[in-house]
Amino acid sequence: MKKEIIELRKLMAEEGIDAYFVPSGDFHGSEYVNAFFRTRAFLSGFTGSAGELLVTADGAWLWTDGRYFLQAARQLEGSGIELMKMGEEGVPAVSDFILDLVGSSDKEYVIGFDGRVVSSKFGKALKEKLSGSGKMVSFSIEMDLGGKVWKDRPEIRPSRVWELPVSSAGMDSADKIEAVRNEMKKEDSDYLLITDLMESAWLLNLRADDVLYTPVFFSFILLTQEKACLYVMDGTLTDGLPDRLSFVEVKAYGDIYKDIAGIPEGSTLWLDPATCNCALYGAVPDGVSTLEALTPAALMKMIKNEAEIEGMRRAHVLDGVAVTRLIKWLKDTALTVPKTELSVSEKLKELRFSNEECFDLSFETIAGYGPNGAIIHYSPTPESDAEVKPEGFLLVDSGGQYRGGTTDITRTIAVGPLTEEMIEDYTYVLKAHLVMSMFRLAPEMESAEIDRAARAEMAPAGLDFNHGISHGVGHVLSVHEGPNGIRKGVPSYPIKAGMIMSNEPGVYIEGSFGVRIENLVVFRDDEAGYIVNEPLTCVPYERKAIKKELLTDEQLRYVNDYHKWVRETLTPLLDEETAKWLAAETEEL
Repeated sequence: MKKEIIELRKLMAEEGIDAYFVPSGDFHGSEYVNAFFRTRAFLSGFTGSAGELLVTADGAWLWTDGRYFLQAARQLEGSGIELMKMGEEGVPAVSDFILDLVGSSDKEYVIGFDGRVVSSKFGKALKEKLSGSGKMVSFSIEMDLGGKVWKDRPEIRPSRVWELPVSSAGMDSADKIEAVRNEMKKEDSDYLLITDLMESAWLLNLRADDVLYTPVFFSFILLTQEKACLYVMDGTLTDGLPDRLSFVEVKAYGDIYKDIAGIPEGSTLWLDPATCNCALYGAVPDGVSTLEALTPAALMKMIKNEAEIEGMRRAHVLDGVAVTRLIKWLKDTALTVPKTELSVSEKLKELRFSNEECFDLSFETIAGYGPNGAIIHYSPTPESDAEVKPEGFLLVDSGGQYRGGTTDITRTIAVGPLTEEMIEDYTYVLKAHLVMSMFRLAPEMESAEIDRAARAEMAPAGLDFNHGISHGVGHVLSVHEGPNGIRKGVPSYPIKAGMIMSNEPGVYIEGSFGVRIENLVVFRDDEAGYIVNEPLTCVPYERKAIKKELLTDEQLRYVNDYHKWVRETLTPLLDEETAKWLAAETEEL
């Protein structure tokens, strides 16, 4: 058993805690988190972005989703922590597992967690489930036991904010706040609590660097019809707010708990239970009603305006230059330059950062060669860093943060000769990708129809994938933005014009190779009343892996038209040699 788990158990025994729960998030329910909040990774050794750890006196379990099954199995090996594969048959949810633990106890059962990093949605659901157990259950939510074990825990050092100009944002903050207040009036809400970091950054047209890969700053916003209060850490606003936000009152980050507790009886508070933490929710006075739903900021943010869309278009063209140059370099030097997954990741970062518009990556680069490509969200480490040999597939899933937009692209690259199985599997993934690319969504159709149709294209070959086909993407914000997304078996938020989302089917052959093809697309209404999508990502597909006999005539036309667009868009931005290479890569099939 890991020594960190042993130390945690000692603290649990001292505090009388029977089961201790450690999620992946921060005080705001973020997906990617500041180093300070990686307690679950520290305790378990599993470094994926999504996972939940539960520890008792005689057991430890880690839940994660299908993107991380292979990675988690590797990283947990020998740790004594059992992997719980979310969504697999016979694997209970964390709350059901805790219910079984409580049911088998013959005494009062104490469940502990740090209430600041557990969402009120999860906390409430767990309490409701356990209330019907007939057992005595209590909660200890004020102790960060994982933090006590983590002796050399990194500090939170707030970064300085910077302004996103209205020419990029497309809408001034004052107008955004007015629109939000109008929605509050419709719902008779006196107060609106914004806890999601992306929503705060979007609403104020401010960005920062408090969270890796996501340009946000630690903050809460409490809004009424008369006041707008912003709660930030010391050091965030060293020069104060810009003049355009002079109507916003700045308060200390921790004061939000006191101010929530001070909301007058009879008021209604609007909050999002998915990002409002248990400790903050617990501060709401008994006499205050809560409206628990997605905030107006979340719903407005996912529909991009024309300025945001144009910024995203430009960002993807710049990104296309970098990724195209990487692919050419990989192929040209396959036999002459030794490479590893990490060196390829560093090369791509260098190419992106050669353009001054790119100020960060949008997530840790996934560069998986051969068998590592079959690990859906694999990221190379010094321990796992594989040599990239001049044969087979290299899967590269990566993205950049540009001043005008956020990118996310996956290309599966032939770095040498391919097997017939590789070519056929790639082509079937491409066919599924093309189904979404050409899909016309009628008003009465659910967005899940896209997922079903794409998977049906792969089914004749016995292929499928264990992740969603699409997620939303923010504008100079998080590369994974909700509530819009398309996932198998999960109710999807209706797709609307102005949404920017991914199109990324895949196939993963354990121990052999992986294939994923991902473009970002923008949805729009066509003249016939359907919702269609147009590509933003501007990089050629892998020509050597396309078995064109498997494509329909319509699919073949789409690939040729897409390649023509890529060639015409990127050629003016490329040197003569790269432009010549791109011309050959994008010739008609």
